[in-house]
Amino acid sequence: MNSKNAGIAMMVGGALLAIGSFLAWATVLGIDVTGMDGGDGWFTLISGLALAVLGYFTYAGRKYPFWLAWVALAVGAAVAIINYFDIKGVLDDAGVGSIGMGMWLMLAGVVVGIVGLVMGRGKSAA
Repeated sequence: MNSKNAGIAMMVGGALLAIGSFLAWATVLGIDVTGMDGGDGWFTLISGLALAVLGYFTYAGRKYPFWLAWVALAVGAAVAIINYFDIKGVLDDAGVGSIGMGMWLMLAGVVVGIVGLVMGRGKSAA
C-alpha cells in the first residue's frame, strides 16, 4: 500500500472515531446516551481528529514522527474498547437497551485506522 492509500485509511479511521463520539453509544429504554454525555467522548473526538490530521500529512507526503499517529489511535482505541465492554456489561446486567451506532462507528474507525497505520508504517517517519 502506498502512502496515499495509507493516509486515506488513517483519515477515514480518524473521521469515524470522531463522528462516533457524537452519536449514541448506548440506547436504554429508548433514550440515547452519547460519549459527550459522559465526557469520554472528548478523548475519542480529539484522538480521531489527530489521527485524521496525521493521515492527511501521510497522504500529502509530509514528514512527522509516526509514533504520534500510533499514540492518537491507541488513546482513541483504549477509550472506545473500555467503554464498549463497560456499556455491554451494564446492558447485559440490566437486560434492557443496546449498543448504539456511535460505538460501532468508533470501533470500525479503530480497525480502519490500524490498517492505515500498519500499511503506512515508516512512510512518514521524520
